[in-house]
Amino acid sequence: MHGDTVRLDLPQPKRISLSESVADSIAEAIATRIISPGERIVETTLVEKLGVSRVPIREALKVLHAQGIISGGGHRGYRVAAFGADVTQQIMEVRLSLESFMLRDAIDNWRQGKGSPADLEPCIEQMRASAKAGSLRNSLIADLEFHRVIRQAAENPIVGTLWDTIARHVLIVFNFERFRDEDLDAIPKQHEEFLAWIKAEVAKPDTAFVQIQTALENHMLLIARTKRQAAVSISR
Repeated sequence: MHGDTVRLDLPQPKRISLSESVADSIAEAIATRIISPGERIVETTLVEKLGVSRVPIREALKVLHAQGIISGGGHRGYRVAAFGADVTQQIMEVRLSLESFMLRDAIDNWRQGKGSPADLEPCIEQMRASAKAGSLRNSLIADLEFHRVIRQAAENPIVGTLWDTIARHVLIVFNFERFRDEDLDAIPKQHEEFLAWIKAEVAKPDTAFVQIQTALENHMLLIARTKRQAAVSISR
């Protein structure tokens, strides 16, 4: 994208917790490259395109700045953070740690009849619909929602709150080329396989924590590993 202005197709914010919804909309725009890394965030453009006043825009920008998603501030204005390799690695490490605890607790709750892993199936249906429509944005959101359902099923308020803090980072990282499957049809299939593993574990009396970590890591890093292996094969 050229210049310092935001494109016209920004995702529109929900009208619940407006400043947080605006922050979500900006994060989605960054995740889908409507707003590019290093690009200047123009407050007046956001006001115009999102149809909200300056107050929730400014509150949202403060939240995103505190989370490290945008940098700058003051008279310099804000710009989208670069999200280099080191930062991305840190996000993935924190995500794996938090989601391992979340999945452990969710599986325990499902074993006790508190909800069901079938609650994840609507998210996969959304991934299928997104693939059919060719919507990367909706696919990313459905992917994040899949993991949010696990977060809710875990009923672990401490870990859940920490996960909420990095949810926007995760959404942005989802769309990095090394973690993204260009074939949107492959994404629901990957989650179907992961859900099948979860259901099998729920049917068992116990699951070792290391098994949960390994399964989750394999799910999260499947695309990155596949692409790395393909690159090595090509270079030989």
